[in-house]
Amino acid sequence: MIRRKRLQNLAPKDEKEWQKQYYTHQKYWQRKRLLALRAIWDGKTLADVSREHKIGRTALVSWLDKYLHGGYKKLLRRNEGHRPQLLSEQQQRIVRYMMLHKTPADYGIDSYQWTANFMKLVVKNKWQVEISAARLYQLFHEWGLSVQKVHRDYGPTDPQAQAEFVADIKKKRQSLMSMKP
Repeated sequence: MIRRKRLQNLAPKDEKEWQKQYYTHQKYWQRKRLLALRAIWDGKTLADVSREHKIGRTALVSWLDKYLHGGYKKLLRRNEGHRPQLLSEQQQRIVRYMMLHKTPADYGIDSYQWTANFMKLVVKNKWQVEISAARLYQLFHEWGLSVQKVHRDYGPTDPQAQAEFVADIKKKRQSLMSMKP
């Protein structure tokens, strides 16, 4: 029996469960799969569903097979494809150390504030690896770092200039206090 006919035979039994799953799963990709299944139940061909919902035919067939062989649980489970890491564990530790203890100026970049683009340049120069800013922000999140913790806004201070600044503020404060009645 062809796939579409097998699915249409299941439709009367799974109608209420489909509605429950549709209201439970509100992510776009989950609803798209459920709507494609519903369209097949309603008698549309695979080509029609593929064209109307802008789904590749192989993806649609894969979704339908998942439903036939594992029900809604298998249909609505996200595919977790494992992608190889661009940076090794050791390289990731080095990047973390650089972000926390070094400045871009230490690597020949005219800034004291880290940005994802600066770190991309450093990683490319050091290991010849192209890494995206999005992946860098994922790493920051994994390390428990917020963007604010990672960024350093200022360069090294000049102790003499800092002492003069504090003395100037104290003088201004005293002059303001003496003006009060």
